Amino acid sequence: MDSDSQATNFKLQGNRAQVQTPEPRIFNSRLNGQNNNATDRSPSTPGYLAPFDWEDFEARYEEALASADEDEKQLLAEFEDLIKFFNVWATSASAHDAERGAKRLQTRERYVKIAEQSLSQKKKHLTEVVRAFQSALALLSQN
Repeated sequence: MDSDSQATNFKLQGNRAQVQTPEPRIFNSRLNGQNNNATDRSPSTPGYLAPFDWEDFEARYEEALASADEDEKQLLAEFEDLIKFFNVWATSASAHDAERGAKRLQTRERYVKIAEQSLSQKKKHLTEVVRAFQSALALLSQN
């Protein structure tokens, strides 16, 4: 057998490539006429390959794909559940932050109002002090 016939051959059948495996090599002892009987091709003989069941292989392959598809669907369902939990968490965190922000704004408004009242009282006090000085100067000017 030459090297071209020993190489794996591909034949196209429809849309699928069919692999044709090479025949087992014949050893020199067989070429000389020794051990040339039917037991040489038994399953226990090295080099004997049982025919491959492609239909079973396809069925197992499709079954494995269906199983992987089912696993993927379960993972996607679990992911969707986790996304729902995340959205609830994010919404509650946002609401909590908004509530804290509103409280901070109220605190700042109260601080500003108190500061304005304090400033108004100081202004009123200083205005009274200025009036007192003006009336004292007026009294001193009359004398």
